[in-house]
Amino acid sequence: MASGLGLNSSRQTTRLRLAYSAPEPDNSTIEELRRLTLAATKALPFVKLRANDQPLWRPECYWNVRPSGKKRFDLELGRAYARKAVAAMEADRNTALIGLIIQDMIHDAVANRCGRLSHVALGFLNKISQAVAASAIPD
Repeated sequence: MASGLGLNSSRQTTRLRLAYSAPEPDNSTIEELRRLTLAATKALPFVKLRANDQPLWRPECYWNVRPSGKKRFDLELGRAYARKAVAAMEADRNTALIGLIIQDMIHDAVANRCGRLSHVALGFLNKISQAVAASAIPD
């Protein structure tokens, strides 16, 4: 009797037709999820991630830099970091990134340098200021 049930059910399934097809993937949703993971931001060399980082977690710190003590080297490093930060901001579509970096930069200056910005931070701010000035639209 069990074999009869198997034959009967196999005949029914061969007559079934697919009545539903999956919709095309919504790229805007995929892009939004990718943006929320902040992949480019988390790849920045001066961003400190949380222990056991997860895709939707924000970094622990956006400015984790130890200066070398060599003024010219540190200024150039800060400028290079600024270029990378702008690229990450555009890639992640995260307009708040530069503000978050500057916020942590100031926190670092207060906590570790008696309120003075490092040469790396000064190089970063110099390059960001140049980028803002270059893109400013006159009234």
